[in-house]
Amino acid sequence: MTAFVLHLRDQEVGGAVTSGRLFRVVGDAELDWDDRLPEFTVATRGRRVVVVLHGYNNSLSAGRTSLVRFMGLLEAGGSTDPMLAVLWPGDGHAKTLTYPFEGRDADDSAEALARWLGANAGAGTRVALVGHSLGCRVAMRTAQLLARRGAPAVDRVCLMAPAIDNDCLGGDAEYRDATLAADRVAVLASEQDSVLRYAFPLGDLVQTVLFSEHWSSALGRTGPLEDDPQIRARIEPVPLANPDRAIDHGHYLAVDPEKPGHTIAESEAFVLDFLARAPRPRWPAQRP
Repeated sequence: MTAFVLHLRDQEVGGAVTSGRLFRVVGDAELDWDDRLPEFTVATRGRRVVVVLHGYNNSLSAGRTSLVRFMGLLEAGGSTDPMLAVLWPGDGHAKTLTYPFEGRDADDSAEALARWLGANAGAGTRVALVGHSLGCRVAMRTAQLLARRGAPAVDRVCLMAPAIDNDCLGGDAEYRDATLAADRVAVLASEQDSVLRYAFPLGDLVQTVLFSEHWSSALGRTGPLEDDPQIRARIEPVPLANPDRAIDHGHYLAVDPEKPGHTIAESEAFVLDFLARAPRPRWPAQRP
């Protein structure tokens, strides 16, 4: 597996956003690769690199475990793209009390990630982004920055249980440029997501009061609410999760104990088809 881990943090819990240190995934080990950055440049030159991002309240080790495991599922499913797991400080010692302030860390992480990719991705690299939860804010902000800078190019973007506003992809919203630059944007959403049903509105309200951000429902619970034809043409029409599957917030990256080769939400199956440009990629957990 041509897989790397980029640390945008230097503490197990919390801490500031860093400029980034690269590691290579070799078997079960993680080898410091920062003095071999030209090898990453060569590995991605003229190719697509799949960037995967964890969500809120993941320690460094927890985020690394879940993302490396998810990259392994993609490889087992046939993916041959080089992959990059990104660890960012979307957590703190105060746990859920830090949520209203993590949006700033997400944006700072996106700035650092876009700079790092611009400096180290090979010529002609295309960047596909796969995010979970608040990591989707990092993904869309990164795509926005790359779109405005022109390189590396934005490929496809898959947002799993995105903890961002359900009307943020188009209209006059901040991610319009990112959506238009992407080949396609897909959203996996579930009305049974308890985190996005209860915690997100409260945290979003606090962010609105403190930072004058837009207050809305979560994209990962309702799916995208967009009227602009240009924007809708970029969004993959994926139905919400089947209520009978009871897909909750943590199910997108958690391995199913009854089917170890899959996540509980079978999100990796959709990601594989979506990135392979299947004409109608189907999420096994979607409504019939």
